[in-house]
Amino acid sequence: MALECYVLDRYQDAGEALRRAAEALDASDAPGDDGRREALRERISYFVRVLGGRGGEWAYAPSAERARTDTLTVATGGATAQEACAPRHPITVVRNDRVDKWLRYFQGRGRNEMQRWLGREGRYRPMIDRIIAEHGLPPELFYLAMIESGLNPKAYSKAHASGMWQFIECRGRQYGLRVDWWVDERRDPEKATRAACAYLRDLRELLGSWELALAGYNAGEGRVLRAQKKHPSCPDYWCLDLPKETEDFVPKFMAAVIIGSDPATFGFHDIPAAAPLVYDTIEVGDAYGLEAVARACGVAVSEIQDLNPGMRRWCTPPPGSGKTAATLRLPPGTGQMCLAAMERMPPDERAGWQRHDVRQGETVSLLAARYGTSVSAITSANGLRDASRIRVGDSLAIPVGHRDPEGERVTSAAKHTVTYTVKKGDTISSIARRHGKSAKDLLRWNGLSWSSPIYPGDKIKVLSM
Repeated sequence: MALECYVLDRYQDAGEALRRAAEALDASDAPGDDGRREALRERISYFVRVLGGRGGEWAYAPSAERARTDTLTVATGGATAQEACAPRHPITVVRNDRVDKWLRYFQGRGRNEMQRWLGREGRYRPMIDRIIAEHGLPPELFYLAMIESGLNPKAYSKAHASGMWQFIECRGRQYGLRVDWWVDERRDPEKATRAACAYLRDLRELLGSWELALAGYNAGEGRVLRAQKKHPSCPDYWCLDLPKETEDFVPKFMAAVIIGSDPATFGFHDIPAAAPLVYDTIEVGDAYGLEAVARACGVAVSEIQDLNPGMRRWCTPPPGSGKTAATLRLPPGTGQMCLAAMERMPPDERAGWQRHDVRQGETVSLLAARYGTSVSAITSANGLRDASRIRVGDSLAIPVGHRDPEGERVTSAAKHTVTYTVKKGDTISSIARRHGKSAKDLLRWNGLSWSSPIYPGDKIKVLSM
């Protein structure tokens, strides 16, 4: 009953059916097969997590007596210590005509693609293998990340799936990943791997085989369940009627496993060995510019950015922006030293950042003057090619200066700046002549190019030297 309601998107009815099933299971003292009861509890737990992600308002927990031995994780889908064991359900690698098609592809048109993926294996595999083993899952699941994203933590799809494991936003949150304006943990290789392992374990328990679990990972478990309901006589994945992408997904995975297990046999030689991803980890509860963090660690800011692809801005999140402190990954051996240096850092050296939602009449130059920063700093931080192209409602990350005694954020340059309001008929050249400046300087101070349009009401910053 619960499964049928879920497939038909009747989530409240599914929840009520699961509630009744859970109560009956906990109330039953009749002798029976403990293995089947445990499987049923895991199935109920899985649907509880799914319904929680659909906006459900209820949860299942075993009775107090059974809770002492149960290992269900209801809230986030995370693994418990008891589940970190050898795989209960190994993957059987299949080779058939559909798999051979992808083997030929990766040796032909897709050769460069596979070569690039194999080159990234050394960087991420030790970490992924360790987490997969902690969850008691088969090691072949490493190749799922390979075919999902090419082991690229910054991958982003047309379906708005992000990261190495290609989570959509709601699924990532369901499995405990933080996704907001400041941070996107779908792009954090370690946290996303843990979330993917939890989701894959749930899919395997729900759908009954690894082929179906992989199909569910690609298309969604609801679509696989509907395909099974439509063809009840179909015994496994290989005869189900699924979308073309999903019908290719599992054979592609199998081909990646086969090639990855013995690359040389398939013509992949001299693959460069990438250094394993290693780092120290600290928790940061305040806003620190990544450049300030890099200075504290004694490394280039690009190294900090490379270790933290989940940081969406040029700083760590400010207090109150999330339920937990942000995780910051640092070069190995620098964690404690960097943390101590950051704690000693004066507030005006932290290069604090602030979020600003653009309002009517505001320009980048006006915001730069207000926050005591430069137009180029704002355009660089937000990836703006043209400073004049911000719109009402846009959210900008503003690198702010220090506070003067009156409470305004200023820099020495801002104290000697005149802001001119553009009038009808004005041009950059005419404004420059009016203030005795060169048009080239005016463009540079305001982050504009010769092709950038200006409109009546725009604010143009003119520095007094």
